Amino acid sequence: MPPGQSVRPQKWSNVIDLYDDDENSAVWGSYEESASRRLGVRWNGPDHGYPNQGDNPLWYVEPDFVTKNILLELLSRVNDKRSRGNIENILLVLREHKNQSGNA
Repeated sequence: MPPGQSVRPQKWSNVIDLYDDDENSAVWGSYEESASRRLGVRWNGPDHGYPNQGDNPLWYVEPDFVTKNILLELLSRVNDKRSRGNIENILLVLREHKNQSGNA
């Protein structure tokens, strides 16, 4: 069960760790050299977790329309238990996502 901090596939760059409760993790980063960054999530289950490609753990790219709701939930969970993630990073990502999507 690799922790989220150790999962850095080549398709991802400029990654910011947001959340890790040992079972699930979330990051924000550039996927496939995209100009805008995306939310990546994964389940850190037995062996290589999910998603994975053989022995290689991967991140699932969340669709943009659910990103804000997931970030708000992560913020709530980290606020309840600070060891799960980084509030400052989540707030930074919420601002960046708002600017990228043009939504309030």
